[in-house]
Amino acid sequence: MLQRVDRILVRVPGLESAVRYYRDVLGMKPIRQDAHVASFKLAEGATELLLHDDPDLPAEATYWLVNDVRELYRRRAELKLSFPSPPSQITHGYRAIAKDPFGTVLLLLDRKSEAGVGEAVENAKPAGGLFAGVEQRVAVNKPALIAAYEKIGRTADDLPYTPHFESLYSSYIAALQEPSTTRAEVWRHLLTLRKAGKLPKLGEARSKPPEVSAEARTLLRAMLGKDIGKRDRLPYSKRFDEIVDGFNATQPRAISPHLVWRLVGTLAK
Repeated sequence: MLQRVDRILVRVPGLESAVRYYRDVLGMKPIRQDAHVASFKLAEGATELLLHDDPDLPAEATYWLVNDVRELYRRRAELKLSFPSPPSQITHGYRAIAKDPFGTVLLLLDRKSEAGVGEAVENAKPAGGLFAGVEQRVAVNKPALIAAYEKIGRTADDLPYTPHFESLYSSYIAALQEPSTTRAEVWRHLLTLRKAGKLPKLGEARSKPPEVSAEARTLLRAMLGKDIGKRDRLPYSKRFDEIVDGFNATQPRAISPHLVWRLVGTLAK
């Protein structure tokens, strides 16, 4: 079933400098490179090392090559494998996350896509999607999450770091058979449902962004850096906690995480 280790992903702070080091100092042979991922061939075998600076990809991951991911998914009961979600299409095939009976997580991919030909770097990132590449440990219970959202009655952009989100989170995980979903995962599920048009319209946000100086807005924009274009990934992350703490350290009074989030939303527009 598991044919070989197909690729090992490693996130680096700067792609070009990392490529030069692995190529010129460690003597590894580069295969392909795009804006965010560089692929190297190991000295023996067909396993590849992928260096990347893409926030959509895991910091570290090992992917196993299999003959057919979708076939393993169909045989999951026979193989005693659990899948949090069905296989998703990637550049050259399909990938999925599976767990064996002992709790070991297996990242699987294959080469079954006819459309996936050419020299594109296979980074194991699902095609499209608001949170492409972000690992989902637990499958979403759409009816339960939509029901919890309707009951709260507060629009999604206005929810992070509020008592209403905590009520939604508690209500939702109570409906799960395996209530290990994190707040970050529930938030991602919510926005994915919204993008798909599955959430009801709840009107305008209840809260307003705080009034801060132009200098403070400029500072916050600089602190966000490249994350400003991917703000929806920030709530309930260590990165957002760091932004809130760093920003408040420069202000005359502390601003709540919710209001910092609302301010971030105005900068990203």
